[in-house]
Amino acid sequence: MSLIILAGVILIHIALILYTVFIYKEHKYKRATKGLLIFITLAVAFDMSATISMMLGTTETYFTLHGIFGYTALLVMIIDATLIWRHKNKVGSEVPFSINLNRYSKFAYVLWVFAFATGVYLAASK
Repeated sequence: MSLIILAGVILIHIALILYTVFIYKEHKYKRATKGLLIFITLAVAFDMSATISMMLGTTETYFTLHGIFGYTALLVMIIDATLIWRHKNKVGSEVPFSINLNRYSKFAYVLWVFAFATGVYLAASK
């Protein structure tokens, strides 16, 4: 395994931890707390770094089933982070999230975990 792929693997696992803490905090507090904003922002940054690392280190095409799920999940998480930051800037951190934003975050997390799991499966099957 190349060093760039290894870096991507480490970064994506950190993103998994950050996304999981984010979704837990989002479910528990249902508001744009400072901690929640930190976790979602860091998770997206680590996810983007991992995606770039893996794209640079791969010898295969970028458009595999896992790749498409991964790019889609990353985009969905970027949208989620943007919506949460917009909520915080528009109405503040004390106003609870709407049910739709809460559901979207959970959908985004499940999609992201599915993309992560397909990557684990593909790596294990080699």
